[in-house]
This record gives sequence, structure tokens and C-alpha cells, in this order.
Amino acid sequence: MSAPPRRVRTIYSVIASPNRLDILRILNTKGPLSYSELKTLAGFKSKKESGKFAYHLRKLVKQTLISLNRAERKYVVTSLGRLVLNLTRQIEEQSMLESGKLYVRSSRQAMEEFNADKILQSLVKEAGMPVEIAQKIASETEARVYKFQTAYLTAPLIREIVNAILVEHGYEEYRHKLTRLGLPVHDVSELMLRAEGNSSSVDYLLTKTAGKVFSEYSMLTNISRDVADAHLSGDIHISNLASWSLMPDVLYFDLNSLYTNTINLGSKVSNLPRLAPIKTFDSALESLEILASALSREVSNEVCFDNLISYLSKLYAPRTKEEQVKMFGRLLTSISTTINESKTKSVTFRIGEPSKDEDVSSQLELRDSLISAFAKYSSVVPLPPVNLVVNLGKYLDRHVIEGVSNIVNSGGDIALESEGRYSFSGFRIDTIGAGPSSSVADGVSILNNLTVNLPRLAYESNKDETYFRARLAIILQTAITALTSRKVNVKESMKRGLLPVMSQLPVVSSIEEMPLVVNLTGLADAVSSLISDKEPLSRRDISLKILDTAAKVASEKGSKAGEKAFVSLIRGEGFSRLSEIDSDRYGRSQELRSHSYESGVSLLADHYDKQEVINQATAICKAANGGCVVRFTFPYSGDEPSFNVTNLVAGISGKIPFVRLSRNPDICRKCGSKVFGGGRCASCKSTSLITQSQILEN
Repeated sequence: MSAPPRRVRTIYSVIASPNRLDILRILNTKGPLSYSELKTLAGFKSKKESGKFAYHLRKLVKQTLISLNRAERKYVVTSLGRLVLNLTRQIEEQSMLESGKLYVRSSRQAMEEFNADKILQSLVKEAGMPVEIAQKIASETEARVYKFQTAYLTAPLIREIVNAILVEHGYEEYRHKLTRLGLPVHDVSELMLRAEGNSSSVDYLLTKTAGKVFSEYSMLTNISRDVADAHLSGDIHISNLASWSLMPDVLYFDLNSLYTNTINLGSKVSNLPRLAPIKTFDSALESLEILASALSREVSNEVCFDNLISYLSKLYAPRTKEEQVKMFGRLLTSISTTINESKTKSVTFRIGEPSKDEDVSSQLELRDSLISAFAKYSSVVPLPPVNLVVNLGKYLDRHVIEGVSNIVNSGGDIALESEGRYSFSGFRIDTIGAGPSSSVADGVSILNNLTVNLPRLAYESNKDETYFRARLAIILQTAITALTSRKVNVKESMKRGLLPVMSQLPVVSSIEEMPLVVNLTGLADAVSSLISDKEPLSRRDISLKILDTAAKVASEKGSKAGEKAFVSLIRGEGFSRLSEIDSDRYGRSQELRSHSYESGVSLLADHYDKQEVINQATAICKAANGGCVVRFTFPYSGDEPSFNVTNLVAGISGKIPFVRLSRNPDICRKCGSKVFGGGRCASCKSTSLITQSQILEN
């Protein structure tokens, strides 16, 4: 019975030495260490101290508080050693609590004695407060803290007390600078529940929590009060607040520039292979995959690569159609995996007309194979993050029309353009990206992610069109000011090295220009509120007036700020939020509460051959000088389409500047299959479905 007490006394005597306790703590924190590493970290640096260090080490090994892994020749802390450290920490904390002093669990995860001078230092350093005022706030905080009947405090609690005192004294500006960014415990718990069943549960959780912090940071530091108020009230909507001051939203890049310019990825993206000179077809594909992976980390919405077919055809090597389809399939799958781990939402390949400088037949062959591969890819991926924009041009043939139709029929999403160059989002690159010579730049980055709520302005204008357009000019001024300020932040982000790949692009001078695009939502809803005459011609005229006013105001306000500014009618985030806010604010009917404001132009699929309808849509597209998306609504009742998509594709080709075609299927939560109406998955019979818009918003 006497052995255990003697053993315990021996262990107490061993850890009574501060040196031995430090060695134990170092191993517990750092993990396995060699003799020399442990000796240096423990502070025994000279040769004279080697014997002393060896003595302490033997004591710890003898009592099995640490052990030597002879295979790796490294020392590790044992389970008994960790137990002793835990008990030691508990004893230290309890002795502090019983001393009668106040202690704080600091943000450095340590127990420290309360010191009001640290509050003073924080007010001066973090909030920029004058020393005299800071001393008064620190003294008042100390007085309140000592009134609490608590054993110890936490750093967040003390900060809350300081912030409350600042508000009481009217120092709201200092309070904003001192605010701790983060999430309440309840919100994190809710995010964890929402992450259950998500395809990237852990990544989703970490990304969302980090995004919340940066969203708060943007609202407090990088967005002016009037812009923040406009966003919160629903006059405008700012998407991707987390990346607002860090990166652009859309990047357009001409792949042909890779043949004449070298991109140096540098050491900041050390986990990616270096880009070698492009000398073979395979090296062209490899460089494309690396560049897509690198750029997708530095753009919030979309990376658009132009001239893919022309880029590949320069080093074309004859292959069978089956081999080409497999090659493109691997490319699409590889980039999809990359996007899943990046910041951007999508990567787009734009396929223009074949270049006359290269073999046209080989380019058409590659184009057909890419479209076939994309049809297979989009049929098996629930929500494909890789997109296609196709300019059919004069090389329109039966194979391409059938290929595009197969993509749409299988639940894919593809865009067709007939005038200009567009990103998949709908931005007209050749307009907003044109340089001084009016030619399309090799690379353009765009700042948008700000949407103006047109139905709100129309409702509050009481059918007064003149007043509506005056209000529109005011809100556009706010929007342009916000984007101009944001541009300064993004350029600063590039200078700091936070966008290492983008800063190395051969077109970085064009990228730094970054045109500003303000998106408009709910044009049709706004027109309905402004006029009582429902004749199509009247609706078209007032729509064109609104867009003409918006484009002119944006251009004028942008020019005064030294910027290029445009307006667009594209699909983005926040449309449902804006319609819900207006429903609650104005007491709109329950039917309208479930209605999300329309983005772009929406047409019925069976109206594709009505020339008047097409002409109206085209006129609106051209009036939105920053870009516009036309979408067709398909009358589907099941897995098999009840509408001939082939006829539609052939009928609209060359008639609408930019159109996106999709059956917009729901996605089965259980198996990921696409469901085209009926409320039940045909594959697994599950009724648990989710819309594509819900997936995007999550």
C-alpha cells in the first residue's frame, strides 16, 4: 500500500523543476522531437548546458512521463505525462481563482490577471481613440468589472462591456472599429445542421463561417453607411459580401494569349505545377487545367476562357471522335473537381466561330466533340459548374443543333450567342471590355455583384414615370460610388499579393481597369407598377426608356469618377430576398410573396417563332449595354420533353444576342438525379427534391 504514494511523491518531485515541466509542455505542444530539437526549444543552447539537459531528460524518462521512439529517434509525451500536465493546469487555475484576484481567459487561450491598461491599449491601437478618452473608458470598464460576482472573465465579455459603454457615451464610430467579428454559438450550430447531407459538409461549414466573418468586416469597414443602409433596406442587394473587397467577380481570358506570354505563378501557389511552354497538344490541356485551378481561387463568380477550340487546334493531333470526347470529358471532370475546392462558382468556355488562321475542319471536329462531351457531362452532374457559350455563326449545322438540343433535353444549361462576345453570366465582354481602340481586350475582370431593386422604385413612384427615373438616377449614383470604392480595395488586394495569379497575367493592365456593372432586377415587375396599359408596345417603350436612362446615368457617374460603368439584366443572387423584403414592407399578397423578381428577359418557348416577341427581346438586350440574358420557359410535364428543342435552337440561331437554354430541373437530394416535374425522382422514387436556385443560394 505504500508503493503508490511513494510513486506519486516521486512524480511530484520530478515536475517540481520548472525546467522539466517546460520540457514536458514543449513535447505536448510540438509533438515528437529529436534530442537536439528538444534541447534547443527548452533553452539549453550552449554545450556547457548539455549535461544539465540530459539529467532532466533522464528524470522524465525514468518516471515514464516521456518516452523515446527508438525507430524515429524522437521523444514523445506519454499518457501519464499528459495527465500530469492537465492536473498541473487545473491546480494553477484553481489557485488563481482562490487568490481573490480577477482573471481573464484571453483570446490567446491563456489565463491572465485582469489589467485595465490592456483595455486602454486596445482602445488606442484598435479604435484609434485619443488617450484621454480611452483612459476614462478603461476606468469605467474596470469599475463595472469589479462589481461582477464572477470567478473569472473572458476576453469577449470584456469587449462587450467596453462596447456597451462606448454606445452609452455616443462613441459609435469607435465601437464599430472595436467590434469583434464572429458568429453566435446558435448560428454555428444552425450551420452545422444545414451542412448535414451537403455534398461538401465540412468544407461548406468552414467556408460559410469564414464568409460570415468577412461579410461583417466588409459591412463595417469597406462599405459606406449609406450603401450599407440601402442594402439592408432592400433598395439594392450586394452579393458575395465576403469577397467584396478581396477579388473581382468575373474574369474573361483569351487562351490564345498563352502562346505569346509567359505566366509566372510564383511561390505563393506552390501546390500547383509550374506552367511550361506550350509545345504539344497535351501540354496545352495541362496548362489550361492548371490555369483554371489557379484563377478559380481568385474570382468570386465566373472565370470565362475564350477561344478554347482555336487554342487547342494550333497543336491539333488527329484522334478519333471517341478519343476526343473522352479527352474533353476528362477535362470537364477535372475542372469540376477543382471548382468544388475553390472560391469561384463556375468556369465557362466560350466557343466562337473557327479562326481562319487555322484548319477550319479540325476546329469544327473539335467543337462537335466538345459539345458531345459536354452533353454527357451535364447529364450526370446534378448542377454542372463548367459551362459552355457557343456562337454558332455561319458554321451552323445539324450536328451542332442536335448536340445543343441533347444538352438541354438531358437537363443541362448552355448559352448561345449571335452578336458580340458574352460570359455565361451574360456580360457583354466586347462592350464593357473594349479598350481605347474599341477592340476586345485579351483579359477583362469585372466588378458587379450589386443589384438595384427596380420594383421597389416603381412602387414608391406611384405610377409617376418621371419621378421613377429620377429616383433611379439617385440609386445608381449610390451603386457606382460603392463599386468605385470597391475597385480601390480590390486593386489594393492585388498589390498586397492576395491575388498572385491574376497579378501575373499578361493582360494585368486591362484587368486593373475593371469595368463596373450595375445589375437591374425586376424590370417587368417595375413596368407593371408604372403603367396601367398592358399593351406590349407600351411595355416595351417604357422598358427601353428605363434602360436608356440607367445606361446614360451609369456612364455619366462612372466618367466623373474616371471609370467605365454599365448596366445589365442578368441572373444573380438576392432576387428572392428583395421580393420578400418588399412583400413584408408593402403587405403584398401571398401569391406575390413566393414570386422572385425576374432577371433578364423571360420568354415562353413556344413563342420562339413569333418575330414581334423576338424583336422586343432583342431591343431590350441591346439597351442593357453591360449584358442581358434571355431565357425560355419550357412546358415540361415529365422526363421526356413535350417541346421540340431542336426546332427552337434552329429557329432562334442568329436572332437573339444572348440566350441561355435549360429545362431547370429539380435535383433529388437522395441520389442526385434530375427531376423534370411530377415531384418524385424517377430513379430512386424519393420525393425529397431541391431546386437549382436553392442549391446556389446555399
